[in-house]
Amino acid sequence: MRRQVKTPRRRMTGIAIATAAAAALAVPATGAGAVAALQDDVLATASLSQIPERLELVKETKTKVARFDILWSLVAPNPPANAANPADPAYDWSRVDAVLSGLAAANITPIVSTYSTPTWAIAGRNDAQTTLYDPDAPTTASFGAFMKAVATRYSGTFTPAGAAAPLPRVRHFEVWNEPNLKGFFRFNGASNLSKYKGLVKAAYTNIKAANRNTIVIGGVGGPRSSNGNGNISARVWLNGLVGDKSVKFDAYSQHIYPSQGPLFNSRSYAKAFPTWASLDQILATLDRKKKGMKLYITEAGYTTAVTPFRKVKVTPANQALYLKQIFNLKTVKSARVAAVVWFNLQDNVNWPAGLINADGTKKPSYAAFRTVAGRPIAPALRAELRR
Repeated sequence: MRRQVKTPRRRMTGIAIATAAAAALAVPATGAGAVAALQDDVLATASLSQIPERLELVKETKTKVARFDILWSLVAPNPPANAANPADPAYDWSRVDAVLSGLAAANITPIVSTYSTPTWAIAGRNDAQTTLYDPDAPTTASFGAFMKAVATRYSGTFTPAGAAAPLPRVRHFEVWNEPNLKGFFRFNGASNLSKYKGLVKAAYTNIKAANRNTIVIGGVGGPRSSNGNGNISARVWLNGLVGDKSVKFDAYSQHIYPSQGPLFNSRSYAKAFPTWASLDQILATLDRKKKGMKLYITEAGYTTAVTPFRKVKVTPANQALYLKQIFNLKTVKSARVAAVVWFNLQDNVNWPAGLINADGTKKPSYAAFRTVAGRPIAPALRAELRR
């Protein structure tokens, strides 16, 4: 779901340390539970002059983890001669370098989601676009090569030409954004699980080749409960990825935007998916892939106004209440849920679920978020700054 930049719907735009165990987790079983993370959707398309101000807004929330979208089409508007080489002159990394360097300086750990196919890399039909990102599926080889370039550039050892020090390290990589929804990922007009599996395989292999100490996060499921109109339900998507042994990923991510509050439950509502009440179902499914696999909820929130993409709204007071309730859920406080990313920092016309109103005034949820974001978290999820 998302933002001004990516959303078709609302917002628009939307590691194994040295051991296999560390790669699968980001938060050890300390009982601290999921870290309260945040996404500022503006950063995906912000101008270089705008980035410092936006990063300061993120820092002021006290968040220790931030999700950030790399729009491939903006980094590579023209085909590179060597797509796996981050130094290829066709690439424009200026925005990404500025954001990730700024997050590192603020000691904020990034979770990076990469999507939006450049026209030259589209695999099937090239549909007309009305968003700033392109959901048309890419060729598997081109996506894999780009993910190798991303993982190499932000491996913590890559120094760009003319720079005095290496760029910061990124450990958490999500493969695409809400690929079960055709508004974010489609192959010849509809979301395609088989096509996405190919992207996960290519991304996993290439990311690990560039930096084996990473957490590759698959799924990134959009919050849809049913199949239809070219979309695939979150449950079918999850089961399809878990059930295919040839598809590897270290952790899974799901987006959750239910119509009801976190504590709501009923016999009929229990069938809805995904909701906060279905977290245990998700974890049980992930156990079939790998016992104890981590879940990242990389988008969550409640809108305080009706939009073309969401008819449900809550009061600002209830938004703050629900935020508190999310981080006090038993499953969220367990070691299985690594992070919950509140989407988004500031309201936009398509997705008014921000902690801050569009005019810059703070909602009650802003103070609520700062409280939960101030909780201690495990070292593995702290920003890993370059020395």
